[in-house]
Amino acid sequence: MELFNNTGKVALITGGGSGIGKTAAEALSESGATVALVGRTLQKVEDAAADIQQKTGGTVKGYQGDVTKTEDLQRFVRAVYDDLGSIDILVNNAGTLAPGTIDSLSEEEWDQVMDTNAKSIFFTTQAVVPYMKEQDYGRVINTASVAGDISLSFSSVYGTSKAAAIHQTKQLSLELAPYNITVNAISPWFFQTDMNESELADDSFRSAVENRTPMKRLGQLEELKTSYLFFASAGSSYVSGQNVFVDGALTVYGL
Repeated sequence: MELFNNTGKVALITGGGSGIGKTAAEALSESGATVALVGRTLQKVEDAAADIQQKTGGTVKGYQGDVTKTEDLQRFVRAVYDDLGSIDILVNNAGTLAPGTIDSLSEEEWDQVMDTNAKSIFFTTQAVVPYMKEQDYGRVINTASVAGDISLSFSSVYGTSKAAAIHQTKQLSLELAPYNITVNAISPWFFQTDMNESELADDSFRSAVENRTPMKRLGQLEELKTSYLFFASAGSSYVSGQNVFVDGALTVYGL
């Protein structure tokens, strides 16, 4: 279990105020890491930090930041480093969704999704990498999606942004391998979060998701913890450039 003990490590998680980001933060805090949560609303990440800290007994702090603004992400990355002394683990989890197809999607919606889900991965990682290089150690985990590998009928841009996240995982793993920095991705299917709450409130949509999934159910957020823990820890030291589907067998469904 020492291979999955992150005591003494510092993890920075974007989009950490709820859902998958908060779940990943809880897993890393449970493994001993000091955790910095970043989100656009300071109160939300501070509340999440307090909740996780109460559950795990670890050190968890909240920071305000907008990953779509490169000046802002440079600021919060530096603030986390100055406050906590290092950044060993980066979870690029900030994400958004814009339902809409080629007939209805606006340029503004396209840009917002691409900036949040794809562009931010590159520039947040770029801001963190100098600290990881300095210590000759780093773990980068990108939250992608099964939509980066298969098509969704209700969004032209979401899958495109997540496909970009998956390819960046491969590209950055190649570039950063000489510095003992691994880069991997996790691609969930439907887990109930704030982002998809309204869609899943529609009984017909929820039933369609469950019926399409071989396991016939949504994922439970707790079921994501071990994937983030694995990629964040020393136990995955020779694994890089990989994308793991956590999807109830959805992506292997043929007929």
